[in-house]
Amino acid sequence: MKNADFIKAHDRVKDFDWKASYSPAAARYDMPYKIPTKTSDPFRHLVRDYCSMERDKDDRQYGAMSDVMARAKMPAKASERWTEVLKIALPLTCYAEYAAMKCTGQLVEAVDNAELRQGYLAQMIDEVRHVNQEAHLVRYLSKHSVDAEGFERGFKLRNSNFLMRASRACFDSFFAGNPIEGALNLQVVAETAYTNPLFVTLTEVAAANGDQATPTTFLSVQSDEARHMANGYATLAAIASVPDNLPRLQRDFDSAFWRQHTFLDTFISAVYDYFQENRGGSYHEAWTEWVDHDWAGGYIERLEPFGVSLPHGWAEAKERVKWVGHTAMMMLAATWPMQFIRIDPLNARDFDWFERKYPGWYDRYGKFWETYAEMSDPTHGQLPISLLGSVPPLCRVCHMPCVFPRPDISTLRIKDFGGRKHAFCSDGCERTFAFEPHRYAESRTWDEHFDGYSIAEYIEKCGLLRNDGKTLLAQPHLRADKRWTLDDIRRQQFCITDPLKNLPSQGAVVVLQ
Repeated sequence: MKNADFIKAHDRVKDFDWKASYSPAAARYDMPYKIPTKTSDPFRHLVRDYCSMERDKDDRQYGAMSDVMARAKMPAKASERWTEVLKIALPLTCYAEYAAMKCTGQLVEAVDNAELRQGYLAQMIDEVRHVNQEAHLVRYLSKHSVDAEGFERGFKLRNSNFLMRASRACFDSFFAGNPIEGALNLQVVAETAYTNPLFVTLTEVAAANGDQATPTTFLSVQSDEARHMANGYATLAAIASVPDNLPRLQRDFDSAFWRQHTFLDTFISAVYDYFQENRGGSYHEAWTEWVDHDWAGGYIERLEPFGVSLPHGWAEAKERVKWVGHTAMMMLAATWPMQFIRIDPLNARDFDWFERKYPGWYDRYGKFWETYAEMSDPTHGQLPISLLGSVPPLCRVCHMPCVFPRPDISTLRIKDFGGRKHAFCSDGCERTFAFEPHRYAESRTWDEHFDGYSIAEYIEKCGLLRNDGKTLLAQPHLRADKRWTLDDIRRQQFCITDPLKNLPSQGAVVVLQ
């Protein structure tokens, strides 16, 4: 079809758009924004042709994984340190794709604009594909990896593992508010700012560590994300074109950035920096290129003439990103018995790399990792969580531990609201709560939910044992000869407690309008 004919056909298709005869979708979703009924189309695809293109991409991906990589036994040759973290990372990203699917479905229904809806529909098709692609990758690695136990647990532990609960707090923002708020979280921030560090740069780490299956999937996914970024830009342009939208838009954009930053920067940084065996660049370097220079400098700053500014807290986030991944990884390693992956101790080569990439790292984290290695043998009978002194509370908004950016300069604050104490990890999370406290005030954090459980009871309840019924899925090393058992944990007599019960309040939450 010639280009002129394609454009004519595409415009003709949009003439068949319709209005629902039942209750207005915008009213159901409590839409606070005015959206023009006519804008530019970010996709310019006919759905029939789009589905054909995506089918061809699927054939290439699944064919490569089932043929060449399977016959060459490539997953078994990958670094075990690297493949362990995929047991968490892949179920987590799979849920993010599911949440994105819900977001775009809501946008299709709620936004009365044929051009935008065409783009949202194509993206929803993409997100369904991505859910299946990443679930298939989990299944593929569980069949071919050296230590497959644990790959299926991430799907089951979305509510009972504290890291998975924090990921849900992040990704539920794609669909839990009004659809435009979801689009800001998903398309404008998560996809435009963070999918390049996740799906592009992280594939380089995977390939360098012998994993060819993950890049095959992730690069196929990322080929769609550029179009999703176009959806985000078209949505943002449409909203910003109505002056009455601008105050609410900036507020929701500020909250969207902070909610994605608190989890994504923290998690991706820990994955990127701590699970490499064949080391290359650092997450801070990737973040500076993709998020700071490309997203903030090349995209958001250019929107200021149209009424959209860099998000509130941007300068703080730039400082936090240097340390949040190290702090998160220390927390993950300290609580290793409650996880479902093996966390390899760092070696001298790792120490040199961290000090070179993050000057001052050893003074802040080195001693912990040295002691962690000493405690990795069950005959020593110690858990690294004892090194923390006290367990930090979890943030009411992002559900991450309130120890960021580093334990020595933590921005923790504890406030009263509605007859309960609430911990916040940062000013950004407290502001988000203060604008809409009804969305967060009644939720329970992981430590409130499991308050009073011993670690052994928690492990049994969550099924964190291997097939023999006594050896832990999680281990503080990669060795098969000195694995911890449930009896080793029972001897620790360590209980999960809710720290908020014993911490003083610092005042009341000031509700913002």
